[in-house]
Amino acid sequence: MYGNVPCLPIDGIDGIGERFVGEESDSWILLEDFVPGIDSICPNVLDYGDVDYFDSEKCRVIVEWLTIRIKMDMEQRLEFLYGILMDYMTKAIAIGTGVVIGL
Repeated sequence: MYGNVPCLPIDGIDGIGERFVGEESDSWILLEDFVPGIDSICPNVLDYGDVDYFDSEKCRVIVEWLTIRIKMDMEQRLEFLYGILMDYMTKAIAIGTGVVIGL
């Protein structure tokens, strides 16, 4: 999800953002690759069941990491998820908001 999320109820978006709800297994895929990958550049406390908001500055750093990471070998589902993250984070940067990731 991207948009002005901190000001919204958990089940709503403000008409500017979008929401992607993945499969249960997506959380585990991201926990194995995304979380440790970004931890050194953007410390976070994401774990299974957690939700975190990444503001536009954090999105910039993560997009740089994703740009490099997406060129490496990975399973198809992870590549798909990273494509969604790149899209949402790029949009969030453009409108000066952020992205919420829930695992």
